[in-house]
Amino acid sequence: MYKKRILGIIFLLALMNLTAFADDNVSDVGFSNYTTQEDYSSQGSVYYNNGQEFLKKNQYSEAITEFRKALRENPSDKSSRIQLVNAYLARAQYNNNKAFDYNKAANDLRSAVFYMKYYNDEPVDAQYITDLNNIEESLDNVLYAIKADQTPKGHYMMGKSLRAQGEFAAAVTEFQQSQTDTTYRADSLANLGAIYYILNLNNQAVSYLDQALVLNPKNSELHLKLAGAYERLGKLDLAAEQYNLSLSKSSNNQDVLLSLENIWKQKVSQNPNDAEAHANLGAVYQKRNNFEAALAQYKKAEELNPSNVTTRLNMGTLFQAKKDYETAIEAYDTILDVNPNFKLAYLYKAQCYKAMGNKTAAIENYKLALNLDPNNQEIRDELFDVYETSMTPDEKLSYIYQQVQKEPNNAALLYRYAFELHKANKLSEAVTYYNQSLKLNPKNEDTYMNLAQAYKQQGNYDKARTLLTEAKGLFPENTTIKKQLSAIDSETASLLYSDATKLFNQKKYQEAINLYNKIVPATAESLFGTGASYQALGNNAKAAEYYVKSLKLDANNADTAYYAALAYSNAGDFAQAKTYAKKSLALESNNKNAKDLLTYVIEQENTVKMDKAIDLFDKKQYAQALNILNGVISQDPKDSNAYYYRAMVYDAQKKYQPAINDYKKALQYNSQMIIAYYSIAVDYDYLAQYANALIYHKKYLAETKKIGETNDYTRYSAKRIQDLKAYEPKPAAKK
Repeated sequence: MYKKRILGIIFLLALMNLTAFADDNVSDVGFSNYTTQEDYSSQGSVYYNNGQEFLKKNQYSEAITEFRKALRENPSDKSSRIQLVNAYLARAQYNNNKAFDYNKAANDLRSAVFYMKYYNDEPVDAQYITDLNNIEESLDNVLYAIKADQTPKGHYMMGKSLRAQGEFAAAVTEFQQSQTDTTYRADSLANLGAIYYILNLNNQAVSYLDQALVLNPKNSELHLKLAGAYERLGKLDLAAEQYNLSLSKSSNNQDVLLSLENIWKQKVSQNPNDAEAHANLGAVYQKRNNFEAALAQYKKAEELNPSNVTTRLNMGTLFQAKKDYETAIEAYDTILDVNPNFKLAYLYKAQCYKAMGNKTAAIENYKLALNLDPNNQEIRDELFDVYETSMTPDEKLSYIYQQVQKEPNNAALLYRYAFELHKANKLSEAVTYYNQSLKLNPKNEDTYMNLAQAYKQQGNYDKARTLLTEAKGLFPENTTIKKQLSAIDSETASLLYSDATKLFNQKKYQEAINLYNKIVPATAESLFGTGASYQALGNNAKAAEYYVKSLKLDANNADTAYYAALAYSNAGDFAQAKTYAKKSLALESNNKNAKDLLTYVIEQENTVKMDKAIDLFDKKQYAQALNILNGVISQDPKDSNAYYYRAMVYDAQKKYQPAINDYKKALQYNSQMIIAYYSIAVDYDYLAQYANALIYHKKYLAETKKIGETNDYTRYSAKRIQDLKAYEPKPAAKK
């Protein structure tokens, strides 16, 4: 058990004065009065007041939900943000001091730091900075107590885990720590941009996505997210630029094309004489295979700006896509008439001639394009393809060899020559040229795999194994490399398992994984060892995957089922964690670890479900919210919050009697949920059961009087009691 750490927190709330004592390891967190409540939207005011009510009643999770909704309504309102920080701090104090759940306490403190430090960059005063420093100090102390990995890698892995769990605010705090390290900077910036985009904080999203793209400019997903952020900000030209970049680095994404279509339609609507907008709209239509609409836009663009070569090129590619090659060639020729050095016109003409079967004309135009861009490998490859169709294998080798002599440092050409030699079973020469190509371009996965295969065919297994091991480190996602490596090592499985176990005991987990994965066919023991290694590295998703594989081979192993459940739980996949915890208990009913884990997982799963149900309720998706709440109640028939929110759903559907029943259930399992008395009274009013309404209005006033609470609800109940005097029970007649 970790040492108990008490978070000292003094709240700024006008209606509350909560204090706590701090031990030597955690500093007090004290706020000055920041409440300068700005104008609220009507709905935002409701959320804010709800949050205040829940916070006063120590219903921290509900308060957090309401303040977050208030902040969504009024993103610049400081009062909502500071009260949200207070709610997180209060829940952190509860989790730390009473629930002894230090991980949850850490997450709440991370979220508090986000809303204080990273939500925006508005000016702050000295007191604000002091308060923020105190929160960060408390977070540091909790992380120290739970022995959290506070290296850049640890922050990065925790950020990924929190994001996967939907803890976006807490994840930002972790990624802000890891992005300072060059090893994790690119991925951290990408995650920060994505999370700010999810939170609809678009200026921050743009900033971080821009930085991420500097480090990874070819990432189409980053371009796509940046385009979306710009579009939300109304910066349509910048959005279109990013959408185009995203398309250029990936396949024709129909959602992206639709977004571009809407942007250029808007531009055309704003300025019907914008030739560029018409041309761009035509290009979008062409990518969506709407050729007639594309041609109409191109013609309009050409009418507005006859000298635009790009429009004429697009028209040519449109006819080429329609396989009207002669018309396409005519369009390209009109370009070459005014610009005889236009490379793309020659290239596209060559492609048309190739499709028409005119090899001579195709070769001529490929050569003209290549003269303008001698290092263009795409043009080289297409030209070679035309030559290849009429060559014998020996002629092909001779032709490529001649090219190699002209360009001895062209890695792609050397690889192609080695490949043709390999196909001709000239292994020694193939190995020589593969190696030359690899020296010039050590990032070509195919070169590693083919060279290893050539070594294997020569019987040189050690070189093949060494090469593939190197390749696996460079390209860990390449499954073909892994399969080749496993095939080569299949005869040494027992030795590999022994060596892998030694590496695991030496805490060399990645090296152990490399050896375990070489064992073919895999055994329950080797798969379990791989899972244990991934778990030791903090990769719980992978760990769970391998434990499950192990369990398939050893279906009666309760411990393996437990470890699978634990890994899924740590990865935030509570549904799977519950499945495997139950499986462990089915195999070994007295497994205490599995029992404790199952209890914890059900709690976490229900919390996630409740958040989802509340979100659906807010979106007025009542049927879906009701379905989730029913599931929570079936899992935990004493969950007062589930009954309360299900009652709210029924209220929204005007199903007042079921709502009343659930409010009563909520009170049955949580007598402190006194707002339910008020809700019951109001529902009885709707049902015209005024005597019952009077009873519950009185109960609500009696309970609020005990805690000295006065608000709009109490005033309304007091008024209704007066209105309903006629329904007071009459005293029994004297006999």
